[in-house]
Amino acid sequence: MTLSKTPANALRRLPIITLVCSLFLLAGLQASQSDAQIGPLAELIPNLFDRTVVLAETGHQAHFVDSSELLVAAGIQLNSSVVGQLGTFPVSSASGGFTFEFDPELNLFARSTDSFGPIFSERADTLGKGKMSFGINVSRFEYDVVDGLDLRNGDLEFTLTHLDTNHDGSTVETFFEGDLVFINALLDVSSQATVFFVSYGVTERLDLAVAIPIVQVDMTAQLQTTILRQATEGFSDPPFHIFSNGTDSELYEDSGSSSGIGDVLLRSKYRFFDRERGGLAFQLDLRLPTGEEAELLGTGATQIKGLLIGSTHFGAFSPHINLGYTVSSGGNDLVGDLPNEINMSLGFDAAIHSRVTFAGDVLWRALLDARQIRVEQIDFPYKPFDAPAPLLTQRPTLETVTQDVDLIDVSIGLKINVAKQLLLTTNLLYSVSDDGLRDRGIVPLIGLDYSF
Repeated sequence: MTLSKTPANALRRLPIITLVCSLFLLAGLQASQSDAQIGPLAELIPNLFDRTVVLAETGHQAHFVDSSELLVAAGIQLNSSVVGQLGTFPVSSASGGFTFEFDPELNLFARSTDSFGPIFSERADTLGKGKMSFGINVSRFEYDVVDGLDLRNGDLEFTLTHLDTNHDGSTVETFFEGDLVFINALLDVSSQATVFFVSYGVTERLDLAVAIPIVQVDMTAQLQTTILRQATEGFSDPPFHIFSNGTDSELYEDSGSSSGIGDVLLRSKYRFFDRERGGLAFQLDLRLPTGEEAELLGTGATQIKGLLIGSTHFGAFSPHINLGYTVSSGGNDLVGDLPNEINMSLGFDAAIHSRVTFAGDVLWRALLDARQIRVEQIDFPYKPFDAPAPLLTQRPTLETVTQDVDLIDVSIGLKINVAKQLLLTTNLLYSVSDDGLRDRGIVPLIGLDYSF
């Protein structure tokens, strides 16, 4: 354990407090530098999908607009899955790596733990009265899966039927209505979060913290469309259905990006139970809808999470467990209300050296009654011109289901004491579930925090 003297007066901390304020001012300046965008980024997918597929005029008006507006519905479904979870990325612990207890007889602060604590979880230990920690961390997500469907390799597929030109409710009587347009949707979505945080020990048992994320989101969406001439095969001079480019396929594409302040997190932690080797604490998080949801920088919802924290110490080894519940209120017009969540993490941190702590966690979030998208195969009837009876073909369509969504991640990382009370944090986050919007690669995090 190391010892530090009680500060003589607040003036000694003025330069560091000024630096903290400068970091938050920098956050505000970055938030004001959002990229100019034609239309909100959150509407990119629906706007791309909300297009009437009109082919070249070949002697009849060739429209592929599904009577149930499937194209528009598919865009809204896909957008709900992406937008609803893009703004709820994991936030690392805002608690400082150094924790202290004050010895009134010696008028000194002594470190109360050997390790520097977990990275994405929480421990029951508090900073110490009058102690402060501030820092910054950066993480980047390259999303490639939504609800088990690969966003980049063609898993998002569905089919459009021809307009019901004779209004008979079928695609059989008028033979050319039996043709289909096959849609393959590809998405490239990434986000980078730079989080500034500061924590303060109000008492020996109570810590307050605030975390301000600066978020950068980039998105590219493509619709690859192909005509399936299952009913008009043989009609080639001219064909009944062909795109204006003279081929059987057409590509629609749109892209955009935005940056700015995300949803601000306010946090309080109270240690209500102590034992020689550990304790229990209760943490209350308030996630405010400060991010612009129209630009995918926030969710538009207010979230309150209550978290029970238990941790203990066996020398350099410190296991911990977190159990919590998140209540969500509100959302946005494109997604609707955010679901409530059950939260749990289990792990440990271990001082493998006096200056190095290794931390590992399993993180679990259960989104309750959340919407998921599925690709289902359905029957499409058609009747070629010279066929004696209607035929059936199975083609994919997008559907939405409501059920619990499990998001499970494994986190491993190091906290390194590089100088005095300055910590360098490096961490790797890996998803072990396919539900929801996921990055199947390794998500890196790097950060610095300083305690005084």
